[in-house]
Amino acid sequence: MVTIVNKPASVFVIDDEPLDNIIFKMLIKRVDDDINVNAINDGRNAIDQLLEIGIKTPESLPDYIFLDLNMPGMNGWDFLKEFKRLGLNRFKKIQINILSSSVFSEDIVRSRSNPLVDNFFNKPINLDNLKTIFKPGDFIGGLSLL
Repeated sequence: MVTIVNKPASVFVIDDEPLDNIIFKMLIKRVDDDINVNAINDGRNAIDQLLEIGIKTPESLPDYIFLDLNMPGMNGWDFLKEFKRLGLNRFKKIQINILSSSVFSEDIVRSRSNPLVDNFFNKPINLDNLKTIFKPGDFIGGLSLL
């Protein structure tokens, strides 16, 4: 039997700044306390987690990614290249949002022209920005075999 199951939205925030991750989590919980947020502090670790989840349980992949551009090691641009190279969207369409303190117009233009990127937000993100993406009570529908 196949049933439609609603589950709270899930989010990966990929940012090397612990304070930014705390602020993001606090704000998103003000939009909807049921949203699941997983903070990851570097791009390589995030890619590894996404690939493992995609292979084992693709339905558990996040619905949204909020990605910092400026991180040591694998930065946001490198993350996007690797995400595309590995075809991680083949498992599930994930909405990718850039979350950056960059003031360079090139970064904004490059983000908006990247087909993997849905939005560009300046740090610190605010409640109004999050409300453009999430609405209280938003759920992601899925299929479940019972």
